[in-house]
Amino acid sequence: MKKKFAKENIINISNTSADIELTISSDLFWFEGHFKSQPLLPGVVQLNWVLHYTQKYIDDSLHLLSIDVIKFQCPVIPEDRLTLHLKWHEKIKKLEFIYTFITPNNSNKIASTGKLTLCH
Repeated sequence: MKKKFAKENIINISNTSADIELTISSDLFWFEGHFKSQPLLPGVVQLNWVLHYTQKYIDDSLHLLSIDVIKFQCPVIPEDRLTLHLKWHEKIKKLEFIYTFITPNNSNKIASTGKLTLCH
């Protein structure tokens, strides 16, 4: 069975934030059929991973209520390395996320960003 999640390496975890390094393996289930000429990681998968890692590392009782803002700025392809930064704002029930490419020159190139409203 093909994998659903990237290889992860925890960088930093607290009660309200997480920084996770992800290696996007070419054998991920999500690349099948999306697309033959150049496999791309679907945006819905990036969103799914945000929720997965929020529940895994910040609070497992949080669930998506609404997508406030989401911007996909650069495609994610097999073998890319990314940092996923999650920041939970408990008082206003908002989660901010940013996927940033890990590059040799540390250019901080952004793959996607967003703000979600979550509930218990």
